[in-house]
Amino acid sequence: MGLGRGVKLQGVIVLMSLVLFALSLGRAALTLEQDGKQLKLAIIWHQHQPLYQNRMTGFYELPWVRVHAVQEYLDSPRILQEYPGISVTYNLQPSLVEQLEDYATITAEEQAKGGTYRYIGADDPHLRLALKPASELTPEERGTIQVQFFWINPYMLDDDANDPYYSPRYAELRRIASERSLNDQELTDLAALFHLWQISPELHERYGVLDLREKDRNFTQEDITRIISAQYRVVQDVLPLYQAVERAGQAEIIGSPYYHPILPLLMAPGWAGVKKEPWPESVEAQLRMGIQKYEELFRHRPIGVWPPEQAVSQDIVAPVAAAGFQWMVTDETVLQKSLGRALKPGELYLPYRLQSDGYSLVVLFRDKELSDRIGFVYGGLPTKLAVTDFMTKLQKRYELLQQAGLLDKALVTVALDGENWMFMGGYPDNGRAFLRELYKELSEADWVETVTPSQFLRERPEALVPLESLATGSWAGDLSTWQGEPEEDAAWNWLAEARQAVVEAEMAGRDVAEAWLAIRAAEGSDWFFWYGNDQDSGNDPMFDYLYKLHLIAAYRAAGAPEGEIPQVLFVRNIQPLSAALGEVKPKIDGVAALGEWDGATHFSATGRLTDLWLGYDPSHLYVRLDAAENPSSWIGQPLWLVLYASGDPDMPVNSRSRYGGAELGFGPAQLVEMRFDKLDAKGKGYLFRYLADGRGGWRLTSQIGTLFDRIVAVGSTIELQIPYGELGLEPEKELILRTSLERQGEQLALIPDRPIVTRIPKRVSGELLASFSDPQGDDCGPGTYTYPTDPVFHQEPGIFDLLEYSIYDSGRNWLLVFTFTSLPNPWNGPHGFSHPLINVYLDNAPGGAVEAADGGDAMQIRLHPDHPWDWFMRIAGWAYGRLLATPDGQEFQVDVASDPAKHQVIVSLSKELVGTICGFHYVMVASQDGYADDYIRPIAQEARQWVGGGSPAPAVAPKVYDYLAPVGYSQEEILSSYNVDTGEFATLIPVEIECK
Repeated sequence: MGLGRGVKLQGVIVLMSLVLFALSLGRAALTLEQDGKQLKLAIIWHQHQPLYQNRMTGFYELPWVRVHAVQEYLDSPRILQEYPGISVTYNLQPSLVEQLEDYATITAEEQAKGGTYRYIGADDPHLRLALKPASELTPEERGTIQVQFFWINPYMLDDDANDPYYSPRYAELRRIASERSLNDQELTDLAALFHLWQISPELHERYGVLDLREKDRNFTQEDITRIISAQYRVVQDVLPLYQAVERAGQAEIIGSPYYHPILPLLMAPGWAGVKKEPWPESVEAQLRMGIQKYEELFRHRPIGVWPPEQAVSQDIVAPVAAAGFQWMVTDETVLQKSLGRALKPGELYLPYRLQSDGYSLVVLFRDKELSDRIGFVYGGLPTKLAVTDFMTKLQKRYELLQQAGLLDKALVTVALDGENWMFMGGYPDNGRAFLRELYKELSEADWVETVTPSQFLRERPEALVPLESLATGSWAGDLSTWQGEPEEDAAWNWLAEARQAVVEAEMAGRDVAEAWLAIRAAEGSDWFFWYGNDQDSGNDPMFDYLYKLHLIAAYRAAGAPEGEIPQVLFVRNIQPLSAALGEVKPKIDGVAALGEWDGATHFSATGRLTDLWLGYDPSHLYVRLDAAENPSSWIGQPLWLVLYASGDPDMPVNSRSRYGGAELGFGPAQLVEMRFDKLDAKGKGYLFRYLADGRGGWRLTSQIGTLFDRIVAVGSTIELQIPYGELGLEPEKELILRTSLERQGEQLALIPDRPIVTRIPKRVSGELLASFSDPQGDDCGPGTYTYPTDPVFHQEPGIFDLLEYSIYDSGRNWLLVFTFTSLPNPWNGPHGFSHPLINVYLDNAPGGAVEAADGGDAMQIRLHPDHPWDWFMRIAGWAYGRLLATPDGQEFQVDVASDPAKHQVIVSLSKELVGTICGFHYVMVASQDGYADDYIRPIAQEARQWVGGGSPAPAVAPKVYDYLAPVGYSQEEILSSYNVDTGEFATLIPVEIECK
């Protein structure tokens, strides 16, 4: 006990020292020796939501526009008004404006409908649940409330100095909900508090709900209607507030293409797997519609434009400029690609002029580090420390530009999502304290001036620098987040087909205005963003559903017969279960012998089929099914056992089971089946494969040559052997599966309850060159680190616990194999794992660098001067986790795979590229965070939902949970070698791979 308190006290002292050190830097930043010139800073907040409205019903399937409107969208300009010396820029995305206007207006037709419309101008699932008396809720609705009504930045759950608001009852309900089902009064209290705390608490008195906050419990349905009516009044005030800050000269409001499409992809011809033409008319229409919505609201045309996802290319320059925009903003990585070299000091902060087809357009490139630190890092730091860090980094930009002689021509641009950093960034008090402290420090610093881009360009026209051409890129670097994965490319093909149907209807003289609106909505970036495995919303099936609704609406508005609408658009996907296959080699005899299926993945269900096992060997997929009764009793009956499976993206899919007509939760492109009435007397038989025709029919495709390899046996259990070729399987190829028991016209069983997404693991082969063991249970960094508090980090132990690092010679490649205590994939990472991020540095040649690599420096480490690095690898379960880089900035990609059942991450490294693998290796494991700086999750003093804890010095301590220490050293010793006083990071010591 005493030791624990001593460690905690020491951490507090270190943190206080760090704060004082940072504050001293901050004071220095405020008293710079000036030459009369100021650093110009543009802050651009991007406010954006896709169209959540169901085109068929008018119902909002997701509530996020309302949720952000009553807090972040209002707080941001409201706090800006408190600092009249600060100027910022807002991008109000037009489809967001449309939805805000809908929530803020109760039409006569809506008044006549009643229901939710008695209190607010739009309807969404959380409003419906809140307005329904708890006694009338179904079990499913009660479960939804108990989970989803905690979807909020939990600043009211902590009773501490960081958070000025606290609800004892809400905190109590969260604890109770983790232990048991809530009763009626608890559900009513939860619904009231959830919607009450959605409203910015600083506005509770203004909107007449402060007494309800003080009440805190024993709410009634009348209290809930008061709260929702208050939300209605808040939403009504949102857009007028932006008009007010613009009229006051404090804000520039810039435009966007209406439905937030990826302009470079609309302008592009088809790519591998996608058949489309360039669609310049779509770009022009989206820009024209966006300008029109802006003019309706602000009575003048916008000067600047936010290209959705900051996605740009040379092809979009002319249409953007032709629409009347004078400037746009994108990411700094695009500038580096455009110049084809590393950036020189200060180049990032110059405004660049592009020419295309007689048009001219200015492009600003955002400072990625400053933008991402607000978006993803500062939420894990104390407010004062976070703002001081920002100002200190800004001071370094000032000094750099001063030394380069560019201060009078430069504009530092910080540009990021305007709502997500507050809502999801982990900030205390929902980011309000940070925003006030930031604006205060900027107001008091006489060496910096906040400006809008249009103001800067108007005052400094001589600052423009010619840029020959604009590379294709986005905030994510390339465009792979929206194209290239099978699901993404399938969605692009659906859009191309629907668009062609509208074009043909238009040529036939039909009125297709509504159809084009549906197509424009389907062109939005968000649908493609959430397709594939590189991003996970937690509710991907809903985004898929909304996207398909837009396409169905386009077909119907174009007059297409219902039977000609592709059946895939009617598939209502269910979030699949992620499964790691285990290796097995059973005898297919209908009897589960002891140990035969021990390595298989197991699922259970209620009903006639009770258990499912899946396994593999180098050539086959194996399936075992147990039933509530002895399945041998079904032999001779007209029953079908069917395994439904996905296929390649261009394959047609059906939406329902073949004989039972049930929704399967995904679109199967193929199936393998067996008939119980075709088995022999011993229960032996064969499987047959069928392909979907996209209209509900199935075509037999099995080849006679594979007959004796695709077998089934029924006894006390059901066992299936399916050769890979029968399903088009190969290692690392994703497959979605679900098993069904059917008779004609009757669905008897589906197992499991949701579809399964899985893949055949990559096999490790070759000569073992070296292997290093790492202690189990040391995933605590320097000895004090803890995981974030969200349950997803605790479902299996040791997700950051490296056990072994092995190197194989597999011929043309080196194989690097990392074995963990566990390797789950709850977020469906495309490489088969979700949590760990592995950084590896290789010293295998003379020379090299000691400082951390770009892309890994957020880990806060330095390398030993005797062993500088020649190659850097960032390995993660996502698209960005394939990086191979050199100290001079060259970047390549490695192949990343996994064997989740063996808890292994497997990296293939080209010998031709890297040469020898022998030398010195640094291996470190962090927590992957797709939204954090360098994708490395912060580790703060106290753990939070999405932030690790236990760091005594968050600004200098390494963000490393596990490190492969060489013999003679301990991980704790190495990771504790940072210096708070000097700000020096820990110096790492590598392991050695000896050459024979």
